[in-house]
Amino acid sequence: MQQFTADAAHELRTPIAAIRATVEAVENTASLSPEDVQDTLGAIARQNHRLAALVQDLLLLSRMDQKKSVDRHQSCCLNDLISDLVESLSVLEIAAPIQLTAQIRANEPLYVIGDENQLSRLIANLIVNALQYTPNGGIVTVTLEQADTHALIYIQDTGIGIASEHQLRIFERFYRVSGDRSRQTGGTGLGLAIAKAIVEAQQGRLKVQSELGKGSTFTICLPLK
Repeated sequence: MQQFTADAAHELRTPIAAIRATVEAVENTASLSPEDVQDTLGAIARQNHRLAALVQDLLLLSRMDQKKSVDRHQSCCLNDLISDLVESLSVLEIAAPIQLTAQIRANEPLYVIGDENQLSRLIANLIVNALQYTPNGGIVTVTLEQADTHALIYIQDTGIGIASEHQLRIFERFYRVSGDRSRQTGGTGLGLAIAKAIVEAQQGRLKVQSELGKGSTFTICLPLK
C-alpha cells in the first residue's frame, strides 16, 4: 500500500508539474506568437489527457476492487469480440508495420458470462501492449480455442520479451520493467493491472510466458457459459 500510494502520487504529480511549468513560462513571456500559443495549448492538452487517463484508470481499479464478481446475466461471444477487435485495431498507426491476425480455433461460438465492454478492454489492452513492444515487421497473433469448460485466448507477439525476474511483477500497479517504457508509449502504467482485475472478476486466470528477444505470450483462461 505504501509503494502504491507513493507511485500514484508520483504519477499524478508529473503531469500536474508539467502543466504548471508551461503556464508559468507563458506568464513570464511578454508576448506570444500564434504558433507559440498553439504549441503551449497543445502541451497543456497532452498533459491533461494523460492526467485524465490516469484518474480514469485509478477509478476503474477502485470500482473493481469493490466489485469482485460480474453480472451473471450478461453473455458475450468471444468469437465475435476477438474478430471485431483485431479488425478495428489493425487500422491503428501503431499496427501498420506489424502483422496482426486472429485465429479462431473453436468449432462453435464460445460464450462467457461478463460485461462485454470490460472483456473488450481486457483483450484490447493486451493486444495494444503487444503491438507497442513488437518491432516493425513483427507478428502479433490472437488465438481463441476451447479447453474443456474454459475458453483460452492467447495474445502472442514476436517482440522484445520480458526478463524472467520481471514476469511475476508486471501485473502490479505502476510496475515498469524499465522506468521510461510507459512514458514512451503514452500509457499510465496500469494497463496490465486492469487486465488482471478484469480476468479475476470473471473468475479466470491471466499468465505470461516470455523470453528476451523472442517475444511474449499472454494467456487468458475464462470459464465458459
